[in-house]
Amino acid sequence: MIKDTLTLALEGEIALEAFARAIRRFNGLVQALSKDLSGEADVEWIIEDLYASSAVATVRGICETVGVVDRIVDGYAEVGDALAVGREIPFSTDVRKRAIALTGMLGERISSMRFETAERDVIIAARPSKALKPRGLKYSFGTVKGTVQMLTMRRGLRFSLYDALFDKAVSCYLRGGQEEHMREAWGKRAAVSGSVGRDPDYGRPVVVRDVTDVSVVMPPEAGSYKRARGVVPWTAEDEPPEAIIRRLRDEEWPLTELGGATVDDG
Repeated sequence: MIKDTLTLALEGEIALEAFARAIRRFNGLVQALSKDLSGEADVEWIIEDLYASSAVATVRGICETVGVVDRIVDGYAEVGDALAVGREIPFSTDVRKRAIALTGMLGERISSMRFETAERDVIIAARPSKALKPRGLKYSFGTVKGTVQMLTMRRGLRFSLYDALFDKAVSCYLRGGQEEHMREAWGKRAAVSGSVGRDPDYGRPVVVRDVTDVSVVMPPEAGSYKRARGVVPWTAEDEPPEAIIRRLRDEEWPLTELGGATVDDG
């Protein structure tokens, strides 16, 4: 699997200023990790996804030297693991300082943050000194429906789905060979099946890994509701539903006498 993306996701009531500050600190951590692990190679990080409404940011690494970006991605997950359990971060002082500065934003407004890569998810719900044990997403096979908002065809292994139920961005990781199928789904409503990772606190989907199927959900035809059928058989000679509703209403709320005047409570 190609490992070239880093994602930071914040949970809570995130103000724009706080999100901007978190992105600056996220960038500082990424740059410090790159300096530690790239050697003499040049690494450029470009914005892959940025959802302010969901407080999610994803960057993709580009480097001509094979394996460098992979090492940085693994290092990012390792930093997340260390922060989650309060263990010493096994990198330079600069990396440790920037990682602690980022998680130092946790508080009343930011309840948790998630470090996500193509292979790993780490949830950090407390400052390093207070963390008790690592918390992970709850995975199960399922389907998430939403709109395909972002699709990268250059590498073709990841796309974002804007969840229709929770109105939040969901990261989706494809298997090899599914790229061509996704061309028809961009910008459309789709049902994505796979291993769905849900936030342990809110229960909402945040990632779909090992995607097994992506089906475009066709919009209903205009007026199709008129062809809806109930579970009770009905013929043209039967009483129409509006008459049944009116009759039941009148039986439940009969005409009453109030002060000599007749009042229809219906």
